[in-house]
Amino acid sequence: MKTKRFLIFDLDDTLLDFKKGEHEGLTKIFRNHSPSHLAFDHWLTTFKQVNSEIWRQIESGGSAKALLDTRFSMTYQQFDVQTDGKQLEQEYRRYLDDNYYMIGGARELLEHLKEEGFSIIAGTNGKASTQRNRLKGTGLESLFDDVVISDEIGYAKPSKLFFDTLFKRNKEITAENALMIGDSLRSDIQGAANAGITSLWFNPHKLDNNTQIKPDFEAYTLKEISSLILSGELD
Repeated sequence: MKTKRFLIFDLDDTLLDFKKGEHEGLTKIFRNHSPSHLAFDHWLTTFKQVNSEIWRQIESGGSAKALLDTRFSMTYQQFDVQTDGKQLEQEYRRYLDDNYYMIGGARELLEHLKEEGFSIIAGTNGKASTQRNRLKGTGLESLFDDVVISDEIGYAKPSKLFFDTLFKRNKEITAENALMIGDSLRSDIQGAANAGITSLWFNPHKLDNNTQIKPDFEAYTLKEISSLILSGELD
């Protein structure tokens, strides 16, 4: 009998193709609010740097709403352009809410694992309305036994408190029978380590891991994830 019966899946860039929707949304923000002399590639690089630092602060316990409301104004400030960061964040959020792109094979993976008797939980950082709208729009919502979102519980991965809350909501789950699957070393894999859970790093782009964060297992495709789980090699 396989002991890893509870599978905790990250959403963004593990099951849902966040990057594709993100790029579309950022393209619209840039087109709607940027002066003609500003180059998109330069602006986008700056936004990603600002956004990465914002999420580092959120994952360290900072207020997600307060911090996210500043990322566009901080980006445009680098180019001496004054904007209403809160308003742009609301506009961007509307674009993200309509991002229904999935990683290829995500639905089939979840359906197969459900058929095999696994309990599947979504454990994700992000804004609740966005994540729930996307799950509903993609039709994946019904495949999860629980959906745990940082915005709703007040704790973000990699905090152990995120996983403590997830455990409290799912009484049968333990560190021994759970597996965390995600693409982010910083939030998913470090979060699993903080909670004492076995981790599986989804690394579709075959990135080098130059950090001190070490996953227990690694997979390059969703098919590999399925094979590892079903083989019992993770137990």
